[in-house]
Amino acid sequence: MMFSNTVKAVRGALLDIQKVVSDPRDLEDNLRYISDGLLIIDQGKVAWHGRWEDGRDMLPEGLRICDYRGKLVVPGFVDTHIHYPQMEIIGAYGEQLLEWLNTYVFPTEQKYGNKRYATEMAGLFVNELLKNGTTTAMVFCSVHPESVDALFEECDRRNMRMIAGKVMMDRNAPEALLDTPESSYTNRIF
Repeated sequence: MMFSNTVKAVRGALLDIQKVVSDPRDLEDNLRYISDGLLIIDQGKVAWHGRWEDGRDMLPEGLRICDYRGKLVVPGFVDTHIHYPQMEIIGAYGEQLLEWLNTYVFPTEQKYGNKRYATEMAGLFVNELLKNGTTTAMVFCSVHPESVDALFEECDRRNMRMIAGKVMMDRNAPEALLDTPESSYTNRIF
């Protein structure tokens, strides 16, 4: 097997799900566990995976192997609902929803109209996702197009997949965060 000069190798216990199942009772039959496994990653994509003994001879001479024996290597996690402007208020005192929104969320989200600020926070947000093993997410940005652009630019820089967009609120929020269905459609981002 021929690899590019960007090939990487990871050795460790591999765990993944072989196929998506509709009945959770079938999940266990589709788990794949390899106690001493090898991942060969070429140009950012898994080129081969399997048992260490079956793949080690495929590795280019002198390639440094990331050795995670004794640790579990799993595919990246997918978060299906996360608000990136709320990252910096994690742990804010829990109150009733509207009071919490007015006290913490809305003042924070208003900062995301500033592209420089949104860019800085997008970098921190993506760092936190990756530190926790999340490689793909469905992300709610603020109402500001700048926040969406900042997140997509950061994800593109790191070759990450994201589903994201601006939120739309037409009531119960400060004027600076309000949008209407009409203006949201007219000012859509894509």
